[in-house]
Amino acid sequence: MATDLAANERMARLMEHGFCIIENVADERLLNRTRACVDKALAEVDPERLATSKSPGSLIDSNDYPELADLIGNPRALAELDRMGLKDIKFWKAVIISKPPGGPRLYWHQDCLMWQDPRAYSDRPPMIFLMYYLEDTTRWNGCLRLLPGTHRYRHILHDMGEAHTREINRIDDPDDPRFRDYPGEVDVPVRAGDVVVGYARMFHSAHTNHSGEKRTVITIWFHPFFSDLQEPTQSWIHESMHRQHADWPQDALAKIEPMNRNRTPDRRLRWPRSVDPG
Repeated sequence: MATDLAANERMARLMEHGFCIIENVADERLLNRTRACVDKALAEVDPERLATSKSPGSLIDSNDYPELADLIGNPRALAELDRMGLKDIKFWKAVIISKPPGGPRLYWHQDCLMWQDPRAYSDRPPMIFLMYYLEDTTRWNGCLRLLPGTHRYRHILHDMGEAHTREINRIDDPDDPRFRDYPGEVDVPVRAGDVVVGYARMFHSAHTNHSGEKRTVITIWFHPFFSDLQEPTQSWIHESMHRQHADWPQDALAKIEPMNRNRTPDRRLRWPRSVDPG
């Protein structure tokens, strides 16, 4: 794994800019397994459904694809997040987002789902994304676009509607201001095998895919410092994750939600009153 940036430097970038890049954390074998899963998913999806998501791309949830477990639970990436100080991480879901040749640009949006929780307004992110691109990306084939700072400050885009509605996904209005360029935006081209880590509450988008090949990203949603979230937020995340992945085999679930086994209770398991432990 590349170590050109120390973990504390990555965390500083994440907090200041809203994103950082961890290089070379998915090897070619893992990428090829994931590409095979993507091809399977795209072959199974209804073409009419794809027509309803012209702007983002395929938007296929991880529900039916336990083959994604190796990428979701990629120990190299998760170990780096831990070194960065992102502890107590809870997986929610992953999404296959494949933009076909000629696929138009994605609209600006943010994906934070818990603005009612005080954590959404703090420096401790309640929700982060990991974006694995399966091809090298450039502006030409639809690389990621970001508005750094919008994870911390209000932007005019906050008042322009929610993400992923039917109308904006279909591009009913090509002149919608959420498709425009904005001051301060940056392109984030990456190589296949790298992962982009970002705040869910940061505005992000993607360029048009002008290439002759599909451009695919697997977006994985995690909730760091899970135990610090409000109980209703925790309950919703936990229930939603298990409901969506109820049909996954146990070996796949173990990769995305590992548990430290401990067969020995500590002092919180008390003796009955009738027993004197001496």
